[in-house]
Amino acid sequence: MHLYAHRGYSAKYPENTLIAFEAALPYADGIEFDVQLSKDGRLVVIHDETVDRTTDGSGYVKDMTLRQLRALRSEGERIPTLEEVLALVTPHDVTVNVELKTDQFAYAGIESLAWLATEEFGLEDRVVFSSFNPDTLVRLREVAPEARIAVLTGDGHPDLVEFVEHVQAEAVHAQPAFIGTRAWQTLCERGIRTRLYTINDPSELPDTMHVDAVMTDDVELLAPVRESIR
Repeated sequence: MHLYAHRGYSAKYPENTLIAFEAALPYADGIEFDVQLSKDGRLVVIHDETVDRTTDGSGYVKDMTLRQLRALRSEGERIPTLEEVLALVTPHDVTVNVELKTDQFAYAGIESLAWLATEEFGLEDRVVFSSFNPDTLVRLREVAPEARIAVLTGDGHPDLVEFVEHVQAEAVHAQPAFIGTRAWQTLCERGIRTRLYTINDPSELPDTMHVDAVMTDDVELLAPVRESIR
């Protein structure tokens, strides 16, 4: 069983910032974060489509240039680029889960740009791409036949099994309610991994051997009990 730091060590540090990722590295087997495109086509690491919640600014990420985004602060920290995060994690033996945040905006070309950055750092084998947007995953598979892909869902949907097979996904990233569903059972039988989000209380750890990883905001809290995830 593995622990993925959800937006870095976000229980203690500003989410999706370099300091949060660096703080998570001693405890985590994987780092999870979100990527969107700036107005000038740069890959930036931020969860929300707007900067309002996590920074001292206001407005949509898509409407701001990288320079404008970099001028903002999240508890003193800047919004990082994808390249900065990849440079930070490259020397460390961790999986990198890049969620392409195309839920509201498609961000034309984000799949190609994200894959090019992955190739630039030689991380093709360590980066797992995920998204709630099925079209994004289809485009990514077309751009990068060898890419590692995970399908994001809540507790599953009627076409999940077929879609997982269509994009040749290695895993489903889901909420704990997905465990025990018919889709989960079918995918387990077919060797598809399950990674759960977001578990911050040790008592919520799943009692099943068919969970590959859990994502948590507090990797330091869960690290001592990861062996109990069966």
